[in-house]
Amino acid sequence: MAEPKKKQREAGAASAVDEAAKKLRIFALSKQDEEFLGSEEDMIDLLKVSRPTLRQASARVVQENLIKIKRGVGGGYFATRPGSLSVSRMAALYLMSRNAGLSETTAAMKPLRAELAKRAAWNQDPEQKAKLKKFIDCQVDLDANKNEADGHGYREFLRSERLFGEILGEMSENAVLTLLLDILYDFTAQLRREQDVLINRPDRVETYRKLRLKLASSILEGDVEMAEIASHRCSDTIEEWMAKSLENTKFGDAVLHHG
Repeated sequence: MAEPKKKQREAGAASAVDEAAKKLRIFALSKQDEEFLGSEEDMIDLLKVSRPTLRQASARVVQENLIKIKRGVGGGYFATRPGSLSVSRMAALYLMSRNAGLSETTAAMKPLRAELAKRAAWNQDPEQKAKLKKFIDCQVDLDANKNEADGHGYREFLRSERLFGEILGEMSENAVLTLLLDILYDFTAQLRREQDVLINRPDRVETYRKLRLKLASSILEGDVEMAEIASHRCSDTIEEWMAKSLENTKFGDAVLHHG
């Protein structure tokens, strides 16, 4: 009889922690980033729980990056917001742990970027279009000065690819699609050098940059149909290079390195 009662107590304690964590999570999300939520005593009164239950529950919510706890003078519970970088990298690690193939990633990237491109082309926000215009002008300037040693190489390309992804995400105004794109970027960043179809291939980098520039220009012009077509051309070109790489490598996948 003692064993069933013990299990019942443990189940009850776990349920109390779950409920406290849920309430604390909701409370934190109702506040602004860095807003003070209260002291530990305040949280005990608010959630109507014991100190041990609060501490177990708050430990979970801290791991979710929804609150942070400061000790000492001026300390207490504060609301926080998880950054997209931490979320996307955790998801990328999840994909790696499940042995997700890089070809799967490329297949997912194609329709995702096309949808983002269309949504971005619909966007007529002056500030966001100005940011895209600045990106395009920078790429045009690099073309005009490609013989100068001012960052026209592979590292610059990787930085610009990630920046373009950020602009695309912002202009799409869709947080879900943007996060998915970030996850795929972070996953492909784990590539071995020999799996990268662009590294040590300046001809391919230049080709892809020009295709990307056409895509960016179509978005800036608000041409939704052309933006989708240009996005598919970028993806199709990468897939073509992947197919060629497969003929000369023992690896089963190759993909664009987004860095």
